Amino acid sequence: MEDNRLFLLFTGIFIALCLALAFGVWYSVHELYTYREEFDTLENERANYESLMANMQEKNRNLVEITGLRIENTDTANDIVEFYSQVRKAIDDNEVNLLQMNTGDNILTLQLQGNYYAIAKVFADWRMLPFASRINSLRIKRDQSRPDYFVNADVVLEAMMPE
Repeated sequence: MEDNRLFLLFTGIFIALCLALAFGVWYSVHELYTYREEFDTLENERANYESLMANMQEKNRNLVEITGLRIENTDTANDIVEFYSQVRKAIDDNEVNLLQMNTGDNILTLQLQGNYYAIAKVFADWRMLPFASRINSLRIKRDQSRPDYFVNADVVLEAMMPE
């Protein structure tokens, strides 16, 4: 009788282990399919992004061929201080007078005064900043009280900043 109980106990333990093993295999296969679906989704997104990047690079090449302009500065400015210092350096390097500057979150509103060609050089230097920026608005007016080529410029300059 005791042998019979022992046999039933071992048989029950064996069946429980087999069921646990079968459940473990089923659960692992289920997780594997879930991860495979997620991997396929991410792989499709990666392929889409690579396609978009290739398309943007092709457009950039076309833009360079048509206009001769290069767009290389796609980073973001670290903060408003870096933005201000880079903008101010371009102004000072070209000997342009900065009459007024107001700052916003990622915007500088400037009033410049100087030789037209020096101000145009400032704009060209801003285009070469190490981060993405753009001139949002620009108004240039000749200063009648000064010699030829002397202008006043009102500029709103924006930069990409991390959020």
